[in-house]
Amino acid sequence: MTERPPRARGAQPRTPRTTRQPERPGTPKGSTDIMANTDTALKDAMTSIEGVIGVALVDYSSGMALGTLGGGKELDLTVAAAGNTDVVRAKARTMEMLGLKDEIEDILITLGSQYHMIRLLRGRGKSGLFLYLALDRQRANLAMARHQLRRIETDLEM
Repeated sequence: MTERPPRARGAQPRTPRTTRQPERPGTPKGSTDIMANTDTALKDAMTSIEGVIGVALVDYSSGMALGTLGGGKELDLTVAAAGNTDVVRAKARTMEMLGLKDEIEDILITLGSQYHMIRLLRGRGKSGLFLYLALDRQRANLAMARHQLRRIETDLEM
């Protein structure tokens, strides 16, 4: 066994570097990993997609935003999360009434100055969730935004 050199007088012991945050008391096991992963996905959307105004990860069973980034006084992302939950539910009901057996991949709403994209998530632990993205219409490239959202969805682990 190799010996460590003695610490200088008054020096603090080194703490190991970890990539995981410690669990907080009262939170379910692994929830800090989910929160960190959500934050990473939202930051990725804000930095990798041109023209992003704001992004949110939303639980459409409750209408609650699990995480938001961007927005501001011109775009309240918690209000947008709740409102777009109604859009997703209405489209799902309409598809059911029409007897369509397909799944919603994404929903695009075009405004005069903005695009609003809703990307329903697939995969283990992701059902009932969607990514909501508001884009500046002058700066955004829809094809690239859709491509990046698909990539972010793949990288997002719940």
